[in-house]
Amino acid sequence: MTVLLGSTVGPSERWIKPIKKDLPDEVLRIDPESSDLKDVDILLIGHKISGIYQKLPNLRLIIGLQAGVDTILNDSELPFDVPIVRACRPNGDQMITEYVLMHVMFHHRNMPLFLKNQRLHIWEKPNVLEAGERSVGFMGFGLIAKPCAMMVSKAGFRVACWTRKSRQVEGIKNFFGDSGLRPFLKQTDILVNILPLTPDTENILNLETFGMLPKGAKIINIGRGQHVVDRDLITALDSGKLDGATLDVYREEPLPKDHPFWDHPKITLMPHTARKTRPEEITPQVAENIRRYRSGKPLLQIVDRLNKY
Repeated sequence: MTVLLGSTVGPSERWIKPIKKDLPDEVLRIDPESSDLKDVDILLIGHKISGIYQKLPNLRLIIGLQAGVDTILNDSELPFDVPIVRACRPNGDQMITEYVLMHVMFHHRNMPLFLKNQRLHIWEKPNVLEAGERSVGFMGFGLIAKPCAMMVSKAGFRVACWTRKSRQVEGIKNFFGDSGLRPFLKQTDILVNILPLTPDTENILNLETFGMLPKGAKIINIGRGQHVVDRDLITALDSGKLDGATLDVYREEPLPKDHPFWDHPKITLMPHTARKTRPEEITPQVAENIRRYRSGKPLLQIVDRLNKY
């Protein structure tokens, strides 16, 4: 049968050579606009393609090329009986791990204040805490989040995570379920959101949850823009409840030029740069799952449709 490269993260030309290298025995098609795709049984997809599933009567496996699968799951045309798998690196993403540590340190060492003071020509030496005096909380603890939390823990911070179900990891305090959210947030000085976007997590960063954090807490969002209620974040920052925010993702991208986030003195904007997807690092996982599918072995990184991630 045949593999279709339906849509990609970045130019499709960057994906063709690595896919052919890792899947030399597969027939690869790169023409999703074709009217004859009956031979395709595996679809590689980075983002939604309207009408694609109607062209694939023999589809047996969908492989998502992004860490998040919300755009795939939210497609009303998605066939209900075809398994979906991710293609994340099994040990997380080094770029995202570095990025999270950088922004945790950025807030921990009061860099926004120093940058503001430099512009105003103010010489000020605020109190400095050691890493062990600061608590960093991770919302989510999956393939991407876990290595980030472990790295931050190694840097000396007190680290906790909040998950849907109990997760026991040495050195990481775990809070879980609805009952665990308030105590988790209450002890978190720097909050890092790496949750998947689901109906349960949409708008989860709002006035209520901000109110559970200690006064002066900071947040870092690299999940999805839909996790944050924009106006609530601005209100929490203006009131002093929150002292700073780093945002990498937004409800609309690129962020509109008139959006209030641009000029807010307590917000650090990053243009969705936590990582740059490298096809050569993704295709080995794609190839492994295709080999497993062809040989009837259990698939890796299967998406749970019921829980939407």
